[in-house]
Amino acid sequence: MTGDEAVRDGIRAGERAAHRLAELGGCVLEPGLSDTEFDRIEAEYGIVFAPGHRGFLAAGLPVDRAAPREQGESPRNPWPNWRDGDPERIRERLGRPVEELLFSVEHGWWLPGGRWGQRPADPAEAVAAARAALSSVPALIPLYSHRYLAAGTGMDAGTGSGTEAGVAQGRPVLSVVGADTIHYGRDLAEWVEREFGDPDPEERWPEPDAGARVPFWSDLAG
Repeated sequence: MTGDEAVRDGIRAGERAAHRLAELGGCVLEPGLSDTEFDRIEAEYGIVFAPGHRGFLAAGLPVDRAAPREQGESPRNPWPNWRDGDPERIRERLGRPVEELLFSVEHGWWLPGGRWGQRPADPAEAVAAARAALSSVPALIPLYSHRYLAAGTGMDAGTGSGTEAGVAQGRPVLSVVGADTIHYGRDLAEWVEREFGDPDPEERWPEPDAGARVPFWSDLAG
C-alpha cells in the first residue's frame, strides 16, 4: 500500500466509525469540519490530525452527549468542540496527558525498565527530567473524555514508510489518566462499539498489532 492509499484508507475508516456513532445515537452531531476549519485548528493548536481522526471529524462533529446529564455526573462536555469550543479549554485538554503523567511523577511514579535512567531523589528534579523525556513522545489529541488518538506526523501527504507510520499512529484509541493507560480499541470503529454499543462485558478486546502501537503510550498500556 502506498502512502497516499494508506491515508485514504485511514480517512474512510474514520468516516465509517462516524456513521456508526450516528447510528448508535451516542452524541449530538453537527456538520463535519471542512478543510478550511481543519487548517485553522491545526495551525491554532500546533497539531496534525491523523487521517482516521480527520475522516471521523469530517463526517460529523460530535459536540455533546446525547442523553441528559444524570445527577452527580460531571457537567463538563466529554467531546472537544473543535469548531466553537473555548480555546483555553482545548489547550488544557491537549496538555492533560503529559501534565497528569507529570503529576504522577511528582507523587512517586517513574517509568519502569530504566528507560528514563535513575529517578532523581528530589521530586522537582524528577518532574523536570520526566518533562524533558516526554518532549519527544507522540502528542495525543483528545477524542472523548479521557480517550485519545495519537497525532499525525505531518508526513501524511507524502509516500513511503513515514506516511504509513503516521497513519498507524492514529489508529489505536488510548484511555489515559496519569500513568494509567490502556488500549480502548484497535481503531475508531472498535472504540465506538466498545464505548457506545452494547459489548459483552466478558469479551477480551485484542491488543493492536505491533505496527499499529503508539510509541511510548502503548508501552504504558502493556
